[in-house]
Amino acid sequence: MLNHQFLMSIISVLLSDFRLSNNVVLFLSQWVRRSRVTCPLVVEELSVVSTKAPPSQRVLLKVGSSLASLLRFWTVGRLDLTESGLPAQSLLSLLLHDAPLTVRLSEESLQQLLVLLHEVQDQDLTLSFLNKFGGDLSSCQLNWELLHYLLQQPSAQTITVNLKKNRFLQERATQLLPFLHRMVLQRPSPSFVRTSIREIYRGHSSHMIPSLLRSLGHVINLSCTELDSEDCAALIFILRHSDGVRLKLLWSSIPAEGIQSILRMLHTVSDLSVDRNQLLSFIHCCAASDSQQEAASSLLRTLQHSLDLSCSSCVELPEEDQAEPLRVTAADCRAVSTVLRHSSRDTQLHLRDCEVEDSGLDLLLPVLDRVRLRVSKTVLVQLLTLLAVDSETDTVRRAVSLFRALGEELDLSHITLDQRLCGALVLMLDNSEGLTELDLSHCQLTDQLLLQLITHLHKVQVLDLSHNNLTDASTDGLVHLISINSSIQTIRVFSNSILNKEPLKDSHFEIF
Repeated sequence: MLNHQFLMSIISVLLSDFRLSNNVVLFLSQWVRRSRVTCPLVVEELSVVSTKAPPSQRVLLKVGSSLASLLRFWTVGRLDLTESGLPAQSLLSLLLHDAPLTVRLSEESLQQLLVLLHEVQDQDLTLSFLNKFGGDLSSCQLNWELLHYLLQQPSAQTITVNLKKNRFLQERATQLLPFLHRMVLQRPSPSFVRTSIREIYRGHSSHMIPSLLRSLGHVINLSCTELDSEDCAALIFILRHSDGVRLKLLWSSIPAEGIQSILRMLHTVSDLSVDRNQLLSFIHCCAASDSQQEAASSLLRTLQHSLDLSCSSCVELPEEDQAEPLRVTAADCRAVSTVLRHSSRDTQLHLRDCEVEDSGLDLLLPVLDRVRLRVSKTVLVQLLTLLAVDSETDTVRRAVSLFRALGEELDLSHITLDQRLCGALVLMLDNSEGLTELDLSHCQLTDQLLLQLITHLHKVQVLDLSHNNLTDASTDGLVHLISINSSIQTIRVFSNSILNKEPLKDSHFEIF
């Protein structure tokens, strides 16, 4: 007979990667019973895997009981049976194991075990199941009778359910409300959320609100929902008794009085998600009166200081609908300007995918000193052409504010430059510091236009003049620019009409 020490060394080898086959489980269990020698081991995680040749049902049942026997002598923190192939019946003996143990099963085995527990209706086994499996049923397909049975058990274990995988539950909000303190609801539909908050509001059941929010992960998702006055009242009731929730209203229809009420409750909201059309409605409401303007700072905070009127706020729209640019009027810009005046920090303003009136952009220029701007090239050109005004002081202030709002890189590539636009660019360059890169590639830039710009390019670190109409007439000016300005690192001039490249064979030039 193998001595105890030798067998313990074998066990140590077998457990070196904490994975046992079904056959090894049977062997170890038999040895422990026959030798009547305890061999206590502490294993943080133990995995049991099926052998290559699928064993019979009888053998698998025996593996389950053998594993339960070993657990009387071994202390295992986590037991991974996802690859064991053990049937649900063989797992019942594991549920009788008293010591703390976390068990993982494959989706199929977990589903089978749930059905079996519902058939057996044994409270001790069910409570052990909830404790050992952590209550995570997000991979399971349930029916109401099974879920109701589990929720009625006297256990403190939270049960996680995927509502998208169990669509019938989306219509049972009223029946689930009393159990929400025991549940985590994954992927609830906006209609489920709407029904839930209406039921709580109608019953004035404020005591249920913490449970509702906890089960929803503190997210109130009412996206793509047409809200009426009662829905808005219900939402306000929930917000009044909550703190730090995330509110999603993407592509929702909200009456004007509802928007006003929501604005007054934004101090309880940590994050607000709205589409660009809804965003404009909130902005206009903030700017409508002095009392509403007090909500502007709360609105900016919940939007993470980002006013996004671009298509990036349209993530739930079909791609073909996202291509339509948003028309931003002067009235819209006036409202945006009013809200931005209440900003306590720099705010991201996204105007890509937008068509903006010149008169509207003119209203935004005075507040650009508190903005980080993300715009389309069309809007950028509009802003540049609006810099020059009668007052030289105002012109300089506008240029400085625009440059600060755009950041350290200016991209005008693929924009056809003319004398007027070059003049506007000169204003910007003269009043900018720290411009790291200026991209003027593909701009149909000529020698004459470059001559207008070249004395104002000394602050640029990387200058891209590639794919233009420059000739040898521009090379002396470019070489001189390099010689007198140490800040310039690179000038790209490839794909032009420069024939004599000898003067440009300097490490600062990229000519090929």
